[in-house]
Amino acid sequence: MPNSAGKAPTFFRVATRPKWIGALLLSLTVAAVFAALGQWQLDRTFTKDSPKTNISGTSIPLVSKKLMLDTKHVYIVDNRLQNDTRGFWLVANATDEKLTSTTLALGWVEKLESAEHLRTELMKSMQAQAFLPVSGYPLPAEAPERADAGRPYLLHTVSLAQLVNLYAPDRQLVSAPEYLALAAKPGQTKFGVASAELKPIEVTYREPEKVNWLSAFYFLEWTLFAGFAIFLWWRLVKDELLLLASEADSGKA
Repeated sequence: MPNSAGKAPTFFRVATRPKWIGALLLSLTVAAVFAALGQWQLDRTFTKDSPKTNISGTSIPLVSKKLMLDTKHVYIVDNRLQNDTRGFWLVANATDEKLTSTTLALGWVEKLESAEHLRTELMKSMQAQAFLPVSGYPLPAEAPERADAGRPYLLHTVSLAQLVNLYAPDRQLVSAPEYLALAAKPGQTKFGVASAELKPIEVTYREPEKVNWLSAFYFLEWTLFAGFAIFLWWRLVKDELLLLASEADSGKA
């Protein structure tokens, strides 16, 4: 109702009346529910179609090549997690008939001493100079990190740019865009590295992240509903304010 002076109250005076404070709390509760539903749909927008699965034993095709192992360039990569245990990868260079380099991750070893021993044995071994069929899971290259000065063969990432410079520091070498995690039985590879300590690399695969457009639409819809719940409260308060102002003007007349 208008005040004794015939003036309509302000928006704040109307909004702080008990009934509108209660209405505001109700609107905020409804908006919070809509916002939670919107967040749920937003999560589904980017994660519903990208489950993480183990690549071993699935129908995902392997990459097969005929390669010749370069035993002069064998390296160790640290901090490789497998079955919740950190260890080391044994990686080596290999070339195809067109002299294109393909880096092979030969296997996983838990202890550095074992990895160093296998590296030494492989570099000393007499490998047949022949192109052998190799199958592996293609993995993307990682960012380079500087190797330790005391152990230049011990790397921290599988960076193809860094490895190519190690394979051929004085000439240009063409490299495949990805490296291969060798598909092999425990304790052996196509190139004769035999050890119970050398285990096949457990490769995990995540589908490329996809956008679920239906969930994205629902996210926008719930967001609009949340905003509308607050707007509706504001509109109702505004309508009462206009009514009181109209009554005040009538009183003056």
